[in-house]
Amino acid sequence: MKILFVNPIGQLGGAERALLDLIASLKEFAPSLEASVLSFAPGPLLEEASALGAQTSVLRLPDSVSELGDSAAVDALRSAVALTRAVTWAPQLARRLRDDGADVIHTNGFKAHALVALARPANSPLAWHLHDFISSRPVMRRVLPVLRSRAAVAITVSDAVTSDARAVLGDLPVETVLNGVRTSEFRRKDVVPADLDSMAGLSPASPGTTRVGLVATLATWKGHELFLRTAHALRRQGARFYLIGGGLYSTSGSQRTIDELRRRIGELSLGKQVGIVQYQRDVAPAFAALDIVVHASTKPEPFGRVVAEGMSAGRAVVAAASGGVLEQVEDGKTGLLFPMGDERALAIQVGRLLHSPELRRALGTAAASHAASHLDARRLGPETYRIYERIRRSAC
Repeated sequence: MKILFVNPIGQLGGAERALLDLIASLKEFAPSLEASVLSFAPGPLLEEASALGAQTSVLRLPDSVSELGDSAAVDALRSAVALTRAVTWAPQLARRLRDDGADVIHTNGFKAHALVALARPANSPLAWHLHDFISSRPVMRRVLPVLRSRAAVAITVSDAVTSDARAVLGDLPVETVLNGVRTSEFRRKDVVPADLDSMAGLSPASPGTTRVGLVATLATWKGHELFLRTAHALRRQGARFYLIGGGLYSTSGSQRTIDELRRRIGELSLGKQVGIVQYQRDVAPAFAALDIVVHASTKPEPFGRVVAEGMSAGRAVVAAASGGVLEQVEDGKTGLLFPMGDERALAIQVGRLLHSPELRRALGTAAASHAASHLDARRLGPETYRIYERIRRSAC
């Protein structure tokens, strides 16, 4: 079987890491499977995919299209320009899809879902891999239902996304393949904890300092402000706090900047307690250096990859109780939950862990065990392959 994966960006965000995990699992499950990755922009995704044995290529999306997101789509002029460019670019995509001759085309982002649906060959069934809630996207919640007849199935990363997709997409088949991570990568014996203080430009912390981290892209809804306000509330507890991650997307208005975060740290007088560690391609050493992992997203989380990664690393996780997070964490047993956006509740939960190394260890041990048995990415290949076989037979 030959699968063509189409991704809208070349950087490594959560959806892209999930794609790499899927390819690795598919290759392990079905060694004869041919995988190729087409990206609308260059970047490290292609290098990582190539290392897994996939063929890779780039078909650049016009800037006016790649920069347009749902947050900017209300600008009628920009939308019209982007639409015009997309229409003139679409025949290039159609030729590329036709020349690839894939048995199944698997798209991995909203722009890829829509553009490939318009351009795909009739004999190549299309699977939309949904990593986000369609209903939260003002444009895509209107576009994808119109295009649903061009797709064979929507694969979702959690039951939360499945419920949302079924409400929006009507009669298109929707199936959950709960996301996962390569849990063994976070338990490797050769993982050396990162020197977060040095990386963040901070003076060395005192021995025994508890380290608390938010590992996330700079997307505006990932809860950086909430995390910083929590650090301010707990600033006298002797802990260090770290923002770990970078910007990934070209979509206008979708993310914060490092400079903005530095200014906010200064406004809160947290220069000695909070450090910024920019994007890490291998995040396992960062998790190994933390004692507490915070997930602070201020919108419902489709899955919450950082939660699975923190659990896999055996860390105590404090997470916003929303969306796919509720399919990973059992409150008080494998992590601690707090009401999404509740600053006081987050500070209370982090404070509990700061004062109890025993609770941190108990939660981390239980989290690692649960992740290994329920959140490992090795099951993604078999589950997804069966979906491919079914839609391929239906297309014949």
